[in-house]
Amino acid sequence: MGNAKGATRSLKAKSGSHRKKLTLVQKHDLLLEAGYRCGNPRCTVILAVNILQDHHIVHVNEQGGNQLSNLLVLCPNCHSLYHANQISRGAIRHWKGLLVALNHAFDRRGMELLRFLYETRNNSVPLWYSADGVLQFASLLGAGLAKLADQTSATPWQSPESRHQVVLSERGIQVVEAWMAGDEKKYLELVKATGSK
Repeated sequence: MGNAKGATRSLKAKSGSHRKKLTLVQKHDLLLEAGYRCGNPRCTVILAVNILQDHHIVHVNEQGGNQLSNLLVLCPNCHSLYHANQISRGAIRHWKGLLVALNHAFDRRGMELLRFLYETRNNSVPLWYSADGVLQFASLLGAGLAKLADQTSATPWQSPESRHQVVLSERGIQVVEAWMAGDEKKYLELVKATGSK
């Protein structure tokens, strides 16, 4: 049994696929990028440094390194699902790309609001926001990912108040669904179709 371990180590050394540990700074950068959540957008696991699993998009045995651009943080369950071929390599690349794009386009709060609007889009009772509340969605409204659906104003004898509904635009729904599905091909088709309109 000891010879098998030695042979494995020897093969790794020859192929240059020795895995280097991430530094604490690299781990924190990964957690910040993912908002302390698993990189799978459908997963709700909140991560900490001691339970994150760094996934190499280009595997170590394929000369993939520890650069932030080559890493996606996953919870232990999603990481195991990937290695059991239940999550595709394309999904991993797609989730990483969308995390990077969303982080540059929106702050973490904007990303959470985008997901909130998606998850509440089919509520039987509409959600109403004050004018101040609508400001929380400003980045999404400005990017065309959300829109004002309806509004009401108080009559003259009532206290001045307005109520507004904020909903995802069709483009916003497509972005969230592409992000959550992890289907890179579908996402690219949606982006091309959206860009041509």
